[in-house]
Amino acid sequence: MLETLRVRNYGAVDEAVIEFAPGLTVLTGETGAGKTLLVEALHLVLGGADRGLPVRRPELPSLAEAVFSADVGEVVLARERSAQGRLRAMLDGATASAQALATRAGELCELHGQHEHQVLRRPGAARVLLDRTGGLDDTTVQRLRAERREVLALRERLGGETEGRARRLEIAIHDRDEIDDLAPVGPDEIEALQHDASALAELVEARDALLAAARALDADGDEPSATQLVASALSAIPRSLESARESLTELLEQVREVRNELVASLQRVEDEPERLALLDSRIGRLRDLVRKHGDTLGDVLDRRAVLGGEIERMEADEASAVELEGRLGTLEVTLRAEEDSLLDARRRAAAALTARVKDRLEALALAHARFEVRVEGPAGEQVLFLFAGSGAFEPAPLADVASGGELSRVMLALTLASPSRASCLVFDEVDAGVGGATARTLAQCLSELATDHQVIVVTHLATVAAAALHQIVVTRSDARGGPASVHQLDGADRVPEIARMLAGDPHDPVAIAHASGLLAGDSAFE
Repeated sequence: MLETLRVRNYGAVDEAVIEFAPGLTVLTGETGAGKTLLVEALHLVLGGADRGLPVRRPELPSLAEAVFSADVGEVVLARERSAQGRLRAMLDGATASAQALATRAGELCELHGQHEHQVLRRPGAARVLLDRTGGLDDTTVQRLRAERREVLALRERLGGETEGRARRLEIAIHDRDEIDDLAPVGPDEIEALQHDASALAELVEARDALLAAARALDADGDEPSATQLVASALSAIPRSLESARESLTELLEQVREVRNELVASLQRVEDEPERLALLDSRIGRLRDLVRKHGDTLGDVLDRRAVLGGEIERMEADEASAVELEGRLGTLEVTLRAEEDSLLDARRRAAAALTARVKDRLEALALAHARFEVRVEGPAGEQVLFLFAGSGAFEPAPLADVASGGELSRVMLALTLASPSRASCLVFDEVDAGVGGATARTLAQCLSELATDHQVIVVTHLATVAAAALHQIVVTRSDARGGPASVHQLDGADRVPEIARMLAGDPHDPVAIAHASGLLAGDSAFE
């Protein structure tokens, strides 16, 4: 319940502290006196945007503060605007955000006026109101959706859907086998093979020179060879020259060794072109492996170690994934059934709410208005209130097309059809365009609502004012921009104000008599 509203240097109000009570309270006063300023102040403390209303003393800060009583105790919401225009929000004396105020205020007070309808602004508010009307509970659907999100997240961590997991496992096995088939012997194998290939290439290129050298040293050739020449020289030297013979013998052995080495090299060269091709092929394949799996052969070997772990993990996870797929399938079926059931229930509730609101609107001078509740989404979670002021127009979103008075009356009808959980309800311009018998119906509706809620109404109708338990009047000291004053009226003090609302003159005898009759509940004066 709203207990106190304090306003300082806001609009035409220099300072006002208003005490509120349970039941129906009306704010009255002449046009321009400042009644709506008090609603604007409430709009601000409930987390609304600052509309920058001019103040009488711009050199001083402005303050709007509301004190509510709640189950948890006292709740204080406040907004302060500095002389420099900076706006600060406070919740229970501590600095907070405007959104924090709006969130906290949602269960305390609802404001239905010309500019703002907190109920329509809050995400999902229409759905909450519809569910409240139909006594519906979406807990099961929300729980199943949360469980489904959890299973999907688990599946994603295991690698996504079955086809994706199988494809990733197939690629990992292919890469592993590709590396294993080539089996690099170490991170430096390419360099070692390149060294061997370079040496072989040099031998192949030197083959003709080797062949010529071997022939020059070969003792079996047709032409005299180095071997034959040394052997001839050795046989020609007498044995008395032992030292020369020993040198030639040693030289002959060396020539034969060199010749044998050349012959062996030539034999190798005959086989090396094929081996060189094999080396070049392996070097090429190893380089392809490096391009695919890393910057170096060491990276390839590291990748092989990682692949082994990944494949082992993926194969181990597959059993869990199969279990998750089964769980997900069961969840999908159960969730779809629950969503269908909730959608059907919400559509039935929407039809019932539409009928109740239409009945109320007819009594509130909106007999030709069209009101619909649109329900969309898998479980009917997208709820929209549609409205048209007459049958000449197609219904459109309520907050976009209804005037201030229409909005207030539609919200009054909605609140009557589905009582709000907020303890305090504020209506501004709810009586716009209303008179006669409709005014009596409006007063009855507000009184009915006030049996379970604190209801505060800004009104110009004497019939509505007389139905209230409490009355607050806003006056101006002069018509040239003087400060507004706020007074609480009790008992006989209410008669002149209601007389003024009836006839424009608080001293008119007929109006005073009429006002007294209204306050006394005499049906003859209604």
